[in-house]
Amino acid sequence: GASGFTFRAVSVAVILTVFLLATSSYIAMRIGALPWPIIFSVIVSAAILKIVSHLGRKSDKHEINVAQAGGTIGGLVSAGMVFTIPGIIYLQSQGVQIPMPDILTLAAVFASAAILGVILSVPARRVFVEEEDLPYPSGTAGAETLKAADELGKKGFYVAAALAAAGIFVLLRGLYFPAGFPLAINEQLGLSLLIYPMPLAIGVGYILGHRASVNSWFLGSVIGWLVLIPAMAALYGIEAAAGGGIIKDAGMGIVLGAGIGFFAAYIIPRAKKIFLPMARWKGNPWYMKAAVPFSVVSAVLLSLAGVHPLASVIAVCGTWVMVMVAAMMTGETNIDPLEQFGILIGLLAAGVFAIMGLNLGYYASFLIVAFVSVASAVAGDIGHDYKSAKIIGTKARDIIKVDMIAAAVAGLLAPFVLSVILDAHKSELFTQAMPAPQAQLVAGSIFGFANPWAFYAGFIIAFLWVAIEAAAKKRFPVIPIVFGIGMFLGPTLGILLAIGGLIRYATDKRNASWYDVGIVIAAGIMGGEGIAGFVSGALLVSGVPLGVSSWSLMAFFAAVLVITIAADRIKKVIS
Repeated sequence: GASGFTFRAVSVAVILTVFLLATSSYIAMRIGALPWPIIFSVIVSAAILKIVSHLGRKSDKHEINVAQAGGTIGGLVSAGMVFTIPGIIYLQSQGVQIPMPDILTLAAVFASAAILGVILSVPARRVFVEEEDLPYPSGTAGAETLKAADELGKKGFYVAAALAAAGIFVLLRGLYFPAGFPLAINEQLGLSLLIYPMPLAIGVGYILGHRASVNSWFLGSVIGWLVLIPAMAALYGIEAAAGGGIIKDAGMGIVLGAGIGFFAAYIIPRAKKIFLPMARWKGNPWYMKAAVPFSVVSAVLLSLAGVHPLASVIAVCGTWVMVMVAAMMTGETNIDPLEQFGILIGLLAAGVFAIMGLNLGYYASFLIVAFVSVASAVAGDIGHDYKSAKIIGTKARDIIKVDMIAAAVAGLLAPFVLSVILDAHKSELFTQAMPAPQAQLVAGSIFGFANPWAFYAGFIIAFLWVAIEAAAKKRFPVIPIVFGIGMFLGPTLGILLAIGGLIRYATDKRNASWYDVGIVIAAGIMGGEGIAGFVSGALLVSGVPLGVSSWSLMAFFAAVLVITIAADRIKKVIS
């Protein structure tokens, strides 16, 4: 393949990675999920490089592919961060004494984790992308979008229009119905169904498709909240069921059990084939030779950040394992439950210390979970980049180089973005408006679950479920990890995801060619809600009143909409 690693491509990648770091951090805390930002990154990279290429050399699909690959890294680093670190604030609010790590400590931890994730994605690529050719749905969709580069004008219109419309809607929501429309189903049980119009969640449901959004997520939320909680109230009384704590713990058990089951059934049997080549020195490129030395550097940085040296070694060795699970699971399901991988290694380290009669401490546990989560997020994301490179013919080493640069930039800047969001949304954190459920899960796992028996029951069920799937060599219509997330989060999001999934199901049935247009519109909607949410939050922190920031941002989105429609009309007239 031709080289796409140019100064322009790297510059666009860095700008995009910083932008996606900011918007994705906001999105992930709002909806407890982070859709892969690949399509969005492809379209923006293509648009910027096409504009720039009028001034110099014409850009090609490899250059765009390199730019978009680096661009997405920021989004995944943000997920590793916001799914873990805000859990410290959650525990502080429960009266637990635990300090928040300072910004420089977090920057060192995130940057080293992100770079290690890039290095360790190399052996995963050989197995899952080259040999097994896993689907990597977002990478495939990104490549298809890129292939239609001549149509990017048309697709660009859909993205810009969807982005502007979603942005305006979200700003109006923030002004006029910020809490959504609560419908109390059962006051005594604390069961309230919140109608919260979130275009973003519908877009996510569309991209995931009906198996994940309807069969799994929505079904999990319905069974958990509308079947099991009332049933428990009838059997054990209102007290036992109120607030859904037991169901949330069971849902988390399902998520973690499925992740560990996946590792046991799919990775352990291939461990030799996956890891052995990393040990060979001769003939390996520099980035494979860097695996062991950089792992040592990472362990040293974790120790300097306040983690016991033994725990730092467990964290880094655990990362080698979890990165493979992340790469494979992402390839097969488009889902990367990165914080689960972090929790697992965090619990393993705490367990080893307990056996030795030592106490690891909450602070060190959080840093370990965050480190493993960021590395697993990045390694999972790069699988999509490799898949897209394979389809387009871009050189894999160009992807590795740009991702290495983007990982360093995103890791170093991530803690600054987090502090802006936490300052802006302190009052909303851990409410329905900004549940940050993964951070709650991480806090629960580190501190201990309120209902451990429910967690273990969910864990065992999901572990067996995956084992049966592996033995039968077929996948069932329900994805256990997604089912568990639905159980934890309840029907508010489940309904919105199901709407997106059903729209996708209907369009696939009616006309398969609409799939691409739908993906592009969904990407635009997600971009619009993310931009509006992040920028209005940042302005709020700087002291700009909500009304002023909202109306001025709406004027900006309206201008984008008008320009987009006008440009589309002019183009039609000319052609």
